Amino acid sequence: MKRKGIDVIAAMMILAAFFAGCAKISSPTGGPRDTTPPKVVKMTPENQSVRFHDKQIRFFFDEYVTLNNPTTNVLISPPMAESPQYTLKGKSLIIKFKDTLRANTTYNMVFSDCIRDYHENTPLSYFHYSFSTGDSLDDYMIRGNILDAKSLTPSKDFYVLLYKNTADSLPLTTRPDYVTKTHEDGSFLFQNITEGTYKVFALKDINSDLLYNLPNEEIAFLEETVTAYHALSDSASDSLKATLPTLTMYSFMGVDTSQKLQHYENPTMGTYLFPYKSAVGHFSATPIKETLDYFERINETKDTITWYLKSPLSDTVMYLLNADDHLDTVRLAPYHEKATSGRGRQVQTKKLNVSFLNAGEYNKALTLNFSYPIRPTDSFDVYVYSQHQSIKDTDIYRYSVPDSFVMQLPLPMNYQEKKSYTVMIPDSLFYGYNGLTNDTLKTQFSAKSVKEYGTLIMSYELPDDGKTYFVTLWKGDNKIQEDKLTESSTITYSFLNPNSYRISAFCDENGNGKWDTGDYSSKRQPEKMFSFPKSISIRAYWDLEETFKIGSNN
Repeated sequence: MKRKGIDVIAAMMILAAFFAGCAKISSPTGGPRDTTPPKVVKMTPENQSVRFHDKQIRFFFDEYVTLNNPTTNVLISPPMAESPQYTLKGKSLIIKFKDTLRANTTYNMVFSDCIRDYHENTPLSYFHYSFSTGDSLDDYMIRGNILDAKSLTPSKDFYVLLYKNTADSLPLTTRPDYVTKTHEDGSFLFQNITEGTYKVFALKDINSDLLYNLPNEEIAFLEETVTAYHALSDSASDSLKATLPTLTMYSFMGVDTSQKLQHYENPTMGTYLFPYKSAVGHFSATPIKETLDYFERINETKDTITWYLKSPLSDTVMYLLNADDHLDTVRLAPYHEKATSGRGRQVQTKKLNVSFLNAGEYNKALTLNFSYPIRPTDSFDVYVYSQHQSIKDTDIYRYSVPDSFVMQLPLPMNYQEKKSYTVMIPDSLFYGYNGLTNDTLKTQFSAKSVKEYGTLIMSYELPDDGKTYFVTLWKGDNKIQEDKLTESSTITYSFLNPNSYRISAFCDENGNGKWDTGDYSSKRQPEKMFSFPKSISIRAYWDLEETFKIGSNN
């Protein structure tokens, strides 16, 4: 019996150890993140109160909240000369007015991402509160949306300003009668405003003064005045609400006609960049003492001039630059690389950077891309062999570098579809004008088949207005092809890699071949931009036909 008792005790100990090993001890989790914004459960006085004569308003919430810059994110119409005082007390917000309220006036308060959940910082994205110091509440409204004039994307966080007066100078000199802010989708809404006709102006207000007084502030405006309309009741049908007029405005940044040279840059040996504040129409350079021999190039946006010197500087030289009659004297110093870590030694760039473009493309030649213009060469050899070929069967192609400004060099050669190739170029074949030469170059690729590409056939239907339009095919932010149209036409885009594409178009009103922004002083809107209303999905070995009725989607 004693032996049996010992066996029972041992068995119990083994079972206890087993269950202890299986048990897992873990800390309790906090649960899913609270993404519900704070809710207003009580207001004193109530929203849309009349005969308001208090000095403060109090909002009660269902949780503790924080305030995010109420001076900027609480919009009060009509604007007050002095901002109210905002105080959090428990789960409530107290707003005390410092200004004397106008008699018989409806006030609107728009809270834009100002009130946030204390724990998770989840914002109450839009909250509108109104009251009247008179016997009734104004019940007229204006609504609309703002799109970026060039990209046609929503213009969010724009201040939209309403003026009862219609003078053109108002946005530059006078605070508005009403103000609101655009949402994420670019939409805006004025509620509880007085009956009448208004001037509408929108502003990306950098200095928070509700005035258009900085050249880098984006704006949107309407030439004509807008008449407020009577608001519908909440019980009105959705179809009836959909008939209410909606304004559409296009935001832009005006051209700053004052030219200015930023501090010039010397990023690599022999390279000098002259970035200007705005696009350059005319540029010239006059040596003050020593004359340099260089190649000159301007970027696509026309605001940066680049010089590539044919011989690196050994001493400082001076030049007088003239950009649109704006004169600058620059002192160009020899290139000095910054010291690296540790020992403080300067690391000298010893090789010319060269990359391959269009490797394996069916319809494009393999191209060498150089970081610096290269010197002419009568001939050089490129070795091309297949993956399974021996060295003695290697194909040798002979090319030359013309005596001109060369930063890209096509290397046309014969490929067999779907066959793998290796291209090798020996070192020290190319010499940049900065004295640097290339290292050994090598690339491997499989030659594409024509069946790996898709085709887009786009029929463009132009408005019957006799104007010129430019249409552009894009892949992301990369321009694939741009065409000029003076009449309805069909364009075939061949050899497109499978991907998503988009198409934009603009009306070239002034015939200068480029899109132009607007100008408020001359009341000129930006040139009208159009966007094909859907993404274009290109598949391999597939022809896609579409029709773009320009003007029908805007």
